[in-house]
Amino acid sequence: MNKSVALTSLAWGSFFILIGVSWAASNYYAIDMITFVALGAGLILIGLNVARTGLGMRLSKFSLFIGIVAFAFGGAALLNYKLPLLETVIVLIGLFIIAEAARSLTKSK
Repeated sequence: MNKSVALTSLAWGSFFILIGVSWAASNYYAIDMITFVALGAGLILIGLNVARTGLGMRLSKFSLFIGIVAFAFGGAALLNYKLPLLETVIVLIGLFIIAEAARSLTKSK
């Protein structure tokens, strides 16, 4: 098994554990766990990309974007703040475009 497949498998396994534990906690404590699932999924996806770059592999911009969106919405919900979906996604797309341009400018030096 190569490193990329192993990291992806670790992320999927962590995600299923997160879903199972959240589902059990939701049933046992009768509370809404969506906020914690969003935070956890965001952390898993961001962590996956940090591990990829740490091992010298390319990060996945798509999974990083989804991880940041999930983390942002989970964090906002934890703080009892409701983020507007469309506006937040548009701002994050803009930030990704700026980061990519800045990265290419610093590489060309």
